[in-house]
Amino acid sequence: MRFVVAGGGVAGLASALAVARAGHDAVVLERDAPDPAAPPESAFALERRGIPHYFQPHAFLPRGRKLLDEHAPDVLTSLAEAGASEQDLTEKLHGPREPGDEDLVYLWARRPLIEWALRRAVAAEPAVDLRGGVHVDGLSEDGSVVADGQPVPGDVVVDALGRYRRPPGWPEAAGEPTDCGAVYYCRYFRLRPGAGYVDAPLLNPRGDLGYLGFNTFRGDNRTFAVIILVPSEDRDLRVLRFEQVWQAVCARITPLDVMTSPDFAEPITGVMPMGGLRNVDHTRSAALLAVGDAFCHTDPAFAYGLSFALAHARALADAAAEAPGDVAECFRAKAGPESRERHALACGIDAGRSARWRGEPVDPTRPDSHYPLFSFTGALAAAPHDDWVLRRTVRRIGLLDRVAVFDEDAALHDRIAAILAALGPPKPPGPPRAELLAHLSGSHLLG
Repeated sequence: MRFVVAGGGVAGLASALAVARAGHDAVVLERDAPDPAAPPESAFALERRGIPHYFQPHAFLPRGRKLLDEHAPDVLTSLAEAGASEQDLTEKLHGPREPGDEDLVYLWARRPLIEWALRRAVAAEPAVDLRGGVHVDGLSEDGSVVADGQPVPGDVVVDALGRYRRPPGWPEAAGEPTDCGAVYYCRYFRLRPGAGYVDAPLLNPRGDLGYLGFNTFRGDNRTFAVIILVPSEDRDLRVLRFEQVWQAVCARITPLDVMTSPDFAEPITGVMPMGGLRNVDHTRSAALLAVGDAFCHTDPAFAYGLSFALAHARALADAAAEAPGDVAECFRAKAGPESRERHALACGIDAGRSARWRGEPVDPTRPDSHYPLFSFTGALAAAPHDDWVLRRTVRRIGLLDRVAVFDEDAALHDRIAAILAALGPPKPPGPPRAELLAHLSGSHLLG
């Protein structure tokens, strides 16, 4: 069987790799033309015109790392040799290890390095024709992909063009977008010699001040990202796009004050805003066989994208083996239900976060107040204090378990609620909004 994959990002490369290793042929059509033989550092000099979030934080959740280990160990090895780092959350357990704990591992690398490793593996596959510098025009009347004015014959067309790009005449996938409700302001740093990653009770430092939030991602080669999230409608805080303002805000938030101090880390990018974020579910669309963000995409704060790209690639290879006469329908049956439930969960958490920022009475410590927030924010806060809660929470946020495993466990909910009640309300990691704005104004940082 011959697959024509439109798009050479993570989902497209992973799909081509999966079907090739399952015994099929694949053609990958990519607008940019990176050299697969180039060294890893070259990936950071690329201009990926079709991927505006190319330099934004990414991560392989435990599910994604597990899929690499099982189906593309050479890619995992390439990433490790190029400086990717792993974070084993079993180190946070208080008691003995149990079967399955070996999966509770995150893999941290910046997206350019991830694409480099996948592209290198795909280029080494004899059954893959990796074409760079090719423009996808659309589809011909018989359903073939047209690239640079010429049809590209194949048995199955795979839409891996991501969340943004749609060539003229490309089928419009069904799906109503839901606003994530936040604008992200991100900056990357590299640890100074002698400095180490700032620890957190469970994963990496994160928090919420009631009017903005923050998150941090580790990267490869001693890098890390700090992201400040603000409500989409908060015009006052749009000044965060300016480096001086962004640094001043971080200096007022614990532990960002340490993480962004010049003695601790060196900034290696400017502030990178990212807005217009949507949760979109295309899983019921029969327009094309879509993978990755073209199939379903969610708020990047949850970091589902890379791991789902690998999961979709695996589902594609399995569908080709099980239903060669209707690969698309079999793929949608395999990948659709899980993608839909994660989309619904992301929408719920985003809605709860926005409600809290508006000052509505939302309590993430009780499942009967706002369950999506309880199952995310509440569970993350309780997890470091109980091994059972930690395992179930990491398996949930890391895509190792379907959401029902957590959702249908009333005893788990009771345990989390009891832990949170004993802990009491958390201390805000930064000043109230009015105080922060007054500080910025007094420092002449507001226009």
